[in-house]
Amino acid sequence: MEYTELADYPLPAGSLTAWVPEADPAAWTDDPRRLSYMHVEHATRAAAEGDAWYSQWIGTAFLIESPLDHDALAGTMKRWYARHEAFRSSVIADDDHRLRRTTVPADAISVTSRPMGENLASTEVFEQINEYFNTTVSPLAWPHCIAITVDLEDRADAFLLVFAADHTVMDAYTQVFAIKELTAIYEAALRGEQDNLPEFGSYVDFSDAERELGDQIRHTDAAVALWSQFFAAADPESPQPAPMPTFPEQIASTGSAAPAIVAERTPDHGFQATLSSWLLDAAETKAFHALCKDAGANMQAGIYTALSMTASRLSGNADLRFLNPIHTRSEVKWGEAAGWFVGLIPVHLRPQGATTFREAIGPIASSAADYRKVGAAPFTPVADLIGGDTTPPGFVVSYIDLRHAEGADDWDRRQARVLRSATRAADEVYFWINRVPGGTNISARFPTGAEAEGVHRFISTFQQILKTVIADGDLAYAHVTADASSPS
Repeated sequence: MEYTELADYPLPAGSLTAWVPEADPAAWTDDPRRLSYMHVEHATRAAAEGDAWYSQWIGTAFLIESPLDHDALAGTMKRWYARHEAFRSSVIADDDHRLRRTTVPADAISVTSRPMGENLASTEVFEQINEYFNTTVSPLAWPHCIAITVDLEDRADAFLLVFAADHTVMDAYTQVFAIKELTAIYEAALRGEQDNLPEFGSYVDFSDAERELGDQIRHTDAAVALWSQFFAAADPESPQPAPMPTFPEQIASTGSAAPAIVAERTPDHGFQATLSSWLLDAAETKAFHALCKDAGANMQAGIYTALSMTASRLSGNADLRFLNPIHTRSEVKWGEAAGWFVGLIPVHLRPQGATTFREAIGPIASSAADYRKVGAAPFTPVADLIGGDTTPPGFVVSYIDLRHAEGADDWDRRQARVLRSATRAADEVYFWINRVPGGTNISARFPTGAEAEGVHRFISTFQQILKTVIADGDLAYAHVTADASSPS
């Protein structure tokens, strides 16, 4: 399963229906539980942007392999909102952009269907869904999670479900878990049975608990010391000179540039560039995993080592710094709850003099763990204590192994894909590297213009290094200042 923008998903032709949750305005009540730190930042930014807020959502598309029954699907969506309090919570912003939470009980919500067009071509399906999601999803306007179905022209035994949500009520794990959850609820509804799914806690409760934790952070805490240490490790003479890591500056190549592993999709004006590609197929991934274990580490350490080797080859420095998003589902009760359960940890990869992949994977694994203990501490109160330029993001790398997610073996058949909206132009660079049953893929977003060539070169070289390590069993570090396209 890939992580791409909606424009890169092969949407079918068909008829569209929106499934619209509604609630009696009188049923909403003020809720004293505080918003998470990221919720506050995200919603405050939306309030400041006002009418300029557009195209900032995440979601999922997948086939449900049963005929579309409108009553059953309306009941499914209502049950989904009832299961997750995050979907039944919202915020109100006053004139000073101060926020207060409001919630509505599950029994106050109904779901109605709204036709959006019949017998549409695939391009029309994309345009309708994209504009609806881009203009409807907001952290300031409920509902924060909406869905559309595509009634397929060529299949009566299945339909496509596509949903979008504001990030304040959903993270990547929610995007993935929802495939199994919504399918189970719908199939139970078709049979007229209870779904008997396990219940989980509320992200609204988690958010309030996170704020309580943040209130307790002091200058003397380990998390503050570790973040300070990470920022202090920045070398002004390195390819990543700023305390907050940015995408490494590359030495200009005197040879031909490395070809992009996929063609960059031309973004609309004002948005970042994006790409998605398979780095390794299933057999190559299995071989790479086995090599990493034989070298005494795991595949994540192997991926990190290949990133370090790529930085060495293109920038002349094997040390690599980035931010790593991690989930904060620290208790069973948060297991499959919908919400934005994400924290940040800093990563500083250091091969410490190792000269080959096998020599480096141990030191890389060790250095990657140096700052792991900051994960339980929310970053915002730490940044407030440290001061200075500590506003993320700059360069972000995520590695997730999703092979064992329930239903993962069915994702390809069900055309499942996690989605993100187009992102406003910014200097940040994001890499999402995912291991799934079909192999290992990478999704990226990055600035357009001159920096895009460097991102393409980096990803292409990274892939070539992975494949060379698999083929040869090892690879020497290299500092190449000429043609960066050929590992040696």
